[in-house]
Amino acid sequence: MRKRIIWCLIALASSLTFVLPESHISSGSNPWSATLRNKSDAVRWSGSLARSDAPAGEIPECASTGCDRFDLEVSLPGGVWNNKPGGLEVSVRWPLIGFADNLKLYIYRGGALVARSEGIISSAQSVLIPQAANGPYQVYVAFDQDSSAASIPYEALAEVEYQPKPNPARQLLPDLVTRPQRNVTFQTPELDFFEPPPAPGETCYPSEAAEEGAETCLRFDQVFANVGEGTMELRFAVPRDGASHPHDIFQRIYRSTGGFDERVGGDLEFHPIHQHYHYTGFGITRLYASNAAGRRLGSSPVRARRMKKIKNRQPPEPVRAGRKVSFCLADTELDFWLKKGNGPRTYNAPDCLFPAYSDAEHDYFVQGITAGWGDVYDWYLPDQYIEVTGVPDGYYILETTADPDDTLLEADESNNCGAVLIRLSGMGTATPSAEVIRPLPSC
Repeated sequence: MRKRIIWCLIALASSLTFVLPESHISSGSNPWSATLRNKSDAVRWSGSLARSDAPAGEIPECASTGCDRFDLEVSLPGGVWNNKPGGLEVSVRWPLIGFADNLKLYIYRGGALVARSEGIISSAQSVLIPQAANGPYQVYVAFDQDSSAASIPYEALAEVEYQPKPNPARQLLPDLVTRPQRNVTFQTPELDFFEPPPAPGETCYPSEAAEEGAETCLRFDQVFANVGEGTMELRFAVPRDGASHPHDIFQRIYRSTGGFDERVGGDLEFHPIHQHYHYTGFGITRLYASNAAGRRLGSSPVRARRMKKIKNRQPPEPVRAGRKVSFCLADTELDFWLKKGNGPRTYNAPDCLFPAYSDAEHDYFVQGITAGWGDVYDWYLPDQYIEVTGVPDGYYILETTADPDDTLLEADESNNCGAVLIRLSGMGTATPSAEVIRPLPSC
């Protein structure tokens, strides 16, 4: 069951769109080199790895797969770490060309492994070498043979990353923002994700039909990023006797001077079909009628005309709303690429579904989103939908809000909502269609 869960969860990662830099294009075997000389610049390179590449064999991690090696010389000025906790960050990211594409990252110095990032269900890996000493480092990017693509292009970087300054003493708060949906569709999901996929031509999972009466599912992805100083970390304990109820979820907030605070941050939900716990109500999506310019019209044309005559009218009501979606928080996408303020990849999926540790009485779970990272739930996963039977053709605003019940403590509570303009056509037929027109300003 655990292996099946891991395989199914590989699909949690989402495609990225980026342009690889022209310098340091990989041939798959020749090493490259560069020197990091100051705290402001970043060394960048790019390459491509293929399933057919001969095993590099230079390090144990490359004994059975192709690897690219980059020789990084660190030559930073003296005092770069004085009273400035931080380290050398090395990151790699890639677009997901096919199902389950994955690369792994290893850093060696003096023949010894000093850092690794090799979790699945992501489109990036990142490590931090604290107080990195000057000298040579060997950076290896390895092809994961469980990937579905024949080859995977990537881009990588190395730079200095500092931790938040300790003074003034403060809580290092997370800050959730919603990134625009990339995919909005009526396609049939094909993923066997804890339950059978919909029948061919159907848009709703069996559980969605059984639990919500869903018939026509407008499916979409949700992308929540943490742009705050601190991590968004959630912890909870589940009694092992099976008779007691789980405890509340606690949000752990780290302090700039060390230590942490904890507060109740919401509730748990156990999904009997999926057989695991999730954080309840992490996000909600609503659908609003709109014109082609992205202006909300209200829940119906008649209502919209009447509201124009009211000076202090209430905001339009949504045409439809999705259920509050439960999440298993994890680092699946590096949101702060070439931007200071991110940490190394810390919270991996599917680890969030399994106990981090246990004692005689409880299983303890830890999940979160590191600063500068994003969590992605794709359109083909269960509960990523709004029921739209009877909704006519036209333009609509698809609006997603993180933490809609304000149960989590954040640095900024005003930026949790994001939206895209979409167009629906063929509604009421056997082949409805959805198209993303463009992102809209924060709502």
